[in-house]
Amino acid sequence: MRGWRETPIPARRRDVRLLGLILLLPFLLAWDGSWEGFREASRRITSLEARFVQKKTLPILAKPFVSRGRFLFQSPGSLRWEYDDPVRSVLLSHRGVVKRYLRDEAAWREEPGSSLSIMQTVLAEIVNWQQGRFDANPHFQATLVSGAEPRVILVPRETSWRKMIRQVELTPSREQTGVMKSVRMVEEERSFTLIEFHQVRLNRPLPGVLFTDVE
Repeated sequence: MRGWRETPIPARRRDVRLLGLILLLPFLLAWDGSWEGFREASRRITSLEARFVQKKTLPILAKPFVSRGRFLFQSPGSLRWEYDDPVRSVLLSHRGVVKRYLRDEAAWREEPGSSLSIMQTVLAEIVNWQQGRFDANPHFQATLVSGAEPRVILVPRETSWRKMIRQVELTPSREQTGVMKSVRMVEEERSFTLIEFHQVRLNRPLPGVLFTDVE
């Protein structure tokens, strides 16, 4: 996920869909073992800020490729997903308008093209996930797994999606109620992406400019 300008269109669509999954992760609060528990928890969130570390593991890499950045959400549907290392990029969604910017050597550059329509579709699905409606998502079969470390397992229903990703594992934090500890997206047996969240802050006022301007 270093930069969509370096990948062909099929890979770009895969990255956008995976990004759609990632964007949802920090919204989840502690749950009572039911879908309604997810829905009730999500209603309490008005804003969210978090830092993340993303580690991409591939058979061709000697060690995971590491990216870092931040994520912001403002109810009812404003999003900012920002990579600041090693490649800078920003995705903004506000009032139905989706924009993506890449950082060149001298300035930010807005990315044009058909990928924006794909992002629009993904962000529309985020609304269901943010509300805890995992059982309503048409693309995934969701299962709650209890135990010492409860998880949500998402498995693609469609063959076309299973070719891109085998399953998604969401793990909420046990130490800090209201945050997602990590997510693991398994694409193939030895190809997966791990996202770990930290410095999460909930329900603080966020300036609207964060969701409309790249800087």
